[in-house]
Amino acid sequence: MTVGIVGTNAWNKGAELMQVAIQEHLHRRDPGVVLAVPGDFGTYEERAQYGLRYLLPPLRKGRAWLALQFLPVPLRRSFGVVVEEEVDAILDASGFAFGDQHPLQRTVRFAEDVERWRRQAKPVVLLPQALGPFEQPAMREAFARVLRAATRVYARDPISLEHARSVVPDAQNLRLAPDFTNLVKPLEPAEIGSLNRACIVPNQRMVEKATSREEAEAYVPLLGTVVRAVEAHGVEPVLLIHGAHDVPLVEAVQQHLGRSLPVIEERDPVRIKAELGRSRLVVASRFHALVSALTQGVPAIATSWSHKYEMLFADYGCPDLVLPVPTDAEQVHAAMTRTLGPGREGLVETLQARAGAFMAQTRDMWQEVEQVLGLG
Repeated sequence: MTVGIVGTNAWNKGAELMQVAIQEHLHRRDPGVVLAVPGDFGTYEERAQYGLRYLLPPLRKGRAWLALQFLPVPLRRSFGVVVEEEVDAILDASGFAFGDQHPLQRTVRFAEDVERWRRQAKPVVLLPQALGPFEQPAMREAFARVLRAATRVYARDPISLEHARSVVPDAQNLRLAPDFTNLVKPLEPAEIGSLNRACIVPNQRMVEKATSREEAEAYVPLLGTVVRAVEAHGVEPVLLIHGAHDVPLVEAVQQHLGRSLPVIEERDPVRIKAELGRSRLVVASRFHALVSALTQGVPAIATSWSHKYEMLFADYGCPDLVLPVPTDAEQVHAAMTRTLGPGREGLVETLQARAGAFMAQTRDMWQEVEQVLGLG
């Protein structure tokens, strides 16, 4: 069986972790499954690292495309190239790509793809992701096409499910399931919170998606306040890069502080999850950095540019740990006390209990997906 995977990439560690989660599950279920990704996943070397084939895009022109399209099958396979006709099913792991905050054309193109795959009788599953809102008429229309053509669509939080249902109220293919990276286990397990450090994970989206200039300009100073608050609680602050676009923010935080901090920049997303698990606290604006912390029972504090953050922390029983931007120092210190103070043990127990329940839900989701793919 050949499965095409879209929506993942190697430059965003959350997207790459989703790729790892898919591979781990499908290869456990059937070691012979072939996985193929589009060229925007990354370089040849990055695809080869995971044993991924290159999914040749359809409807292109040019000599290079024609040469690959019409190569004899054995030769094409020797180059690791898969054409769409050879794909049996499609999994989308976009994370958060459909809604008014995103470019309309991306959703329109995806709707066209899903409709074409449906005509080809290929099952199409949108794995758990944030969705919406869909207030813009053109965006509603485009995502309605996706919903009507896809075999199964998983929203990963109740608000996303509500947004999707507002587009097609009678959709029978909608389901609710948590983020599925929660089952990925670090390669080097260590005692949770074994290092007296706080991993601070910035996100350029906090600036790009800010609703005002004041909000955008307040983000780096807020991270500076976080650093000082962490130190005041006797914990070492460390900056962790979770996406290639966030490097300038790491530099901006250090410039704002007027000093250098230790920086973790790790290639392997599973090792990043291990680094987060070893930390006493995670303060992050990257969704999958927060998921990686919470699923390992590590207390976390978030900033938010989308409803997906508030919903994640509501799921884990700590909605008060999502900080608005701007936030004053008093609110930051209150969050530090909640995560590092006397109530920490109870918080960790809550996180671990919720994490176990969500892992069980993810296993149930995969059973459904296996049936859709014909692996059940």
